[in-house]
Amino acid sequence: MRALGGQGTAGAVLLACIAAAAGYGLLLPESAGRERIGQPYAPPGPGLPLGADDLGRSLLDQLLIGAAGSLGVGFIVAAIVTVLAAVIGGTAGIGPRWLSRLIMRSIDVMLILPELILFILAAAFLGQSFGVKVAILAVLMWPVPARVLRAGVLTAWSRGHLEVARAMGAPRWWLLLRHGSYLIGPLLIPVFVRAAMRAVLYDATLSFLGLGDPTTPSWGTTLYWVQVNGVFLSEAWLWWALPPGLAITLTVLSLALIGTAVEERLNPALKEVPA
Repeated sequence: MRALGGQGTAGAVLLACIAAAAGYGLLLPESAGRERIGQPYAPPGPGLPLGADDLGRSLLDQLLIGAAGSLGVGFIVAAIVTVLAAVIGGTAGIGPRWLSRLIMRSIDVMLILPELILFILAAAFLGQSFGVKVAILAVLMWPVPARVLRAGVLTAWSRGHLEVARAMGAPRWWLLLRHGSYLIGPLLIPVFVRAAMRAVLYDATLSFLGLGDPTTPSWGTTLYWVQVNGVFLSEAWLWWALPPGLAITLTVLSLALIGTAVEERLNPALKEVPA
């Protein structure tokens, strides 16, 4: 924690609090956030700390369950993207020249495509299940990290001891895993963090547009019903729209702080130069 610096520590503490709330949400009964326990549009009060929605369901339960769903999507997508980027970027860095060119041209094509629009279209046609969202996000998000990791592989590949080992006939993948991993491995941390941050945002955007699973409470779905019911025209937005919006903002902020701190730690050139 201390190695991350002030902003990194703040981001880690904030993310830990959100993760704890998500863990508590997983322990709630299946009916939580889905059954009526109060009057529609009830303001915060005893038994309803954040009030109720238009059907009298607890908004606090929906917020906690939504935390588990959003973080689950973010971390699973980030893990898949990191693995894909490592394998594809590593292959582009140490593979044959023709294969490297093919991979890089494919990445260039994917980078010019509108990522968010493709995600929305794919979700609209392929479905709204958890697995479909994860698969679509992973497929669309790996190109940028793959280019970053390829650059890291090429940098490590230019080290003198690796060049000598290659000249002596050592297998390329063994060299990369055994001797290059200490240079490339730390790059996986910011790749994972940034992928998680984008996945949380995209998942909330999809649900807000009505393309998420309406039967499963989530931060984006809550905001979707806020819009559909015209909640912003009344004071109910304070306890209905503000909490999930703030939760999304704080989650992205915590991941951004961690990612920035890790990158500054790994790359001294990013640190501010003293006056």
